[in-house]
Amino acid sequence: MEHESHHHHPHGTGVRWLDIILGVAATIVSLVSLWLGLHSAHSMEKLVAANSFPYLELMRSTGSQVLMPDGKRTRQAVEYQLVNNGIGPARIEWVEMRFKGKPVRDLDELMNACCTGWTADDVRNLNKRGGINGALVRAGGAVTMFSWVEPVEPTTSFAVLHRQMDEVTWSACYCSVFDECSVRTHSSEKPESVERCVAPAVTFRPGFKRS
Repeated sequence: MEHESHHHHPHGTGVRWLDIILGVAATIVSLVSLWLGLHSAHSMEKLVAANSFPYLELMRSTGSQVLMPDGKRTRQAVEYQLVNNGIGPARIEWVEMRFKGKPVRDLDELMNACCTGWTADDVRNLNKRGGINGALVRAGGAVTMFSWVEPVEPTTSFAVLHRQMDEVTWSACYCSVFDECSVRTHSSEKPESVERCVAPAVTFRPGFKRS
């Protein structure tokens, strides 16, 4: 008697391969979705940071728009400002000011360095901020550290300081709301990025010791 041989094919093989293919496809889709999500989040983070980017400039003015009483000329001025031309607020961490290369702590030390024999009466028309560390300069805004418009009655100390404004050098360190920090000097073309604002030995406070 001849026996008919039968070949048995596993019915589940095709189903198993389909499961594997679907599983691999799902994994790939998940990985691509994760990458897209991370990339999108990183791009959004960069966009937010870019829209909060301060750009500080150190400005000084040697003249004003105020006329002398006789109307023949405008009055001179000694003014120092921090101007934010960026698109996010700048938090001032410190300012350093030097006169002929030597750091000065405040307006007393600046006046002592520049103008021997100055008196409190000489500077009564000098407007000062008092403090600058921690000041927030909004985008498009400015903070005046101190401003001194030429007195109508001439004073020697004003004339001497005005004449020596080129001897004043200064720098400032500031941070964005994301704590991305930069140092700017009066002579640099652009700010220099730094990891954090490490203060110099002597920082400047735009006030007098008694105020």
